[in-house]
Amino acid sequence: MNWFKFILWLGGLYSVYYLILIAWDHLRNRGINEDNDTNELSFSEQVNAVALTPELTSADIASPIYASGGVSLKNMFNLCRDEAVEYIKQVSY
Repeated sequence: MNWFKFILWLGGLYSVYYLILIAWDHLRNRGINEDNDTNELSFSEQVNAVALTPELTSADIASPIYASGGVSLKNMFNLCRDEAVEYIKQVSY
């Protein structure tokens, strides 16, 4: 028996196995669905909108950070030149 024949047999056995499981589930659940009784679970709750205000503004924070988030490559070199980037580990190329 070569690998191709083995894989075909294995695929066939798995297909037959899963088809038997699907048929078993279908036959087992047929009696439940005849009652037209659906088990549906639903929740509802009142949701009220709340207006949020920031606790701190940029004027309240005294930090040497120029920008947070994404910056362009040109701005990244400018920030490095101004020593505004904190290096925490070596950069590998």
